[in-house]
Amino acid sequence: MTSARATAPQPPEVSPARHITLRVFLSFAAGYFMSYALRSVNATIAPLLADDLQLTASSLGWLSSAFFLSFASVQWYLGTWLDKYGARRTESILLSTAAAGAILVATSDSLLGLSLGRILIGFGVASCLMAPYSYFRRCFAPEKQAQLAMWMLIAGTAGALAATQPALMLAQWMGWREVFWLSAGLFALSALAIARFVPDTDLAATRADLALAASQAASAPTANTATNALPMRLFELLKHPTMLRILPTTVFFSGGFVALQSLWVGPWFTDVLGLSTSQAAQALLYFNAALLVAYLVMSFASPKLEKMGFNLARQTRFGFIWFVSCMALILLWRTDSAWWAWLILAPGVPAVILMQTQTALMFPKAIAGRVLTTFNLVMFTGAFAVQWGVGLLADGFIGLGSDRETGLWLSFAVLLVFQLASLWWFFYKKLLPAGHTQHG
Repeated sequence: MTSARATAPQPPEVSPARHITLRVFLSFAAGYFMSYALRSVNATIAPLLADDLQLTASSLGWLSSAFFLSFASVQWYLGTWLDKYGARRTESILLSTAAAGAILVATSDSLLGLSLGRILIGFGVASCLMAPYSYFRRCFAPEKQAQLAMWMLIAGTAGALAATQPALMLAQWMGWREVFWLSAGLFALSALAIARFVPDTDLAATRADLALAASQAASAPTANTATNALPMRLFELLKHPTMLRILPTTVFFSGGFVALQSLWVGPWFTDVLGLSTSQAAQALLYFNAALLVAYLVMSFASPKLEKMGFNLARQTRFGFIWFVSCMALILLWRTDSAWWAWLILAPGVPAVILMQTQTALMFPKAIAGRVLTTFNLVMFTGAFAVQWGVGLLADGFIGLGSDRETGLWLSFAVLLVFQLASLWWFFYKKLLPAGHTQHG
């Protein structure tokens, strides 16, 4: 893929030593920890919710995917907010909304009330990764982006870990409603930390990039460059050749992984592999621990691989191929020890996620918020579609006579078919002649 940036000189990077401290990173990381924990907790407590509210597979899928529906819808505006108001203001306000959503979940007795609470939580955590990503994009050198992205994902995966066996034990001890009360308090503390400790240095970088774009436009008003077109709108970004190429893989790989991790891995363990609720929570803990190790290793390996000529694009292609191979293994291996297949999947996930970092580097800093949130919009729309779609397909296959195990297995098989089709599109667009829509 080629860069959308012009070849003209770019404004100098802001020195990280001047403004990025451990407390800034920890403030962002705390918010993303909570975001990922609340995104993933339904995979662990799904049996408790189902027993309490008599939920079907499609109802469970909706309850979890409602989070992604609201999360994705906010991305439409979030990029502009991050570019205009900065990460500190945007994320601290939204996290306060997430706290209100957690309170609503904790106090609701109906599927409608729980859904509204999940929607508010999804709205409130919409910037928990995009805010630090856009902040880092504006304030760090390009070669630091992959490592910073991996460190944030480590924080998120730690939240996913907390949402497995620890969350189940806590829910069994104090009740799942009390878990959401506790989450509301932690969301509020995260919002306060970001408001207090994160400076507005990203806004200064944005102003510098916009000034440079204006200068370039004035000196060469007829030049056909991306910077002269700043700021780009959502639909302009969605129609950009770079975005068109990665849309399907973003939906079915990035979005599909989020959908599986945050809900359907748990039912796969219990319904298909026959594990108990406790065994499934423990397997989820191991899976998320494997992801955390994979992100940690990739945070150091990715910069070294780039120096060796194995750039982000090649790392991502490897991740795609690894992912579909492991999905095939997951479908074929159905003994009670087959949860190990999910651990084998873990090393390929960081390379797939790096597509977002790679995409952000192809556009100017001044629209980093819009680029990142456009990618996120596509990814979490995909997460919503896959998460709910798997449940609808499973119920459909059950309605046609399949048992619950077979229905879920067939739904996963359909997802693999879509992943293979999206991978074909990804490679096909790259191979198009220069006169077609793909640039390079």
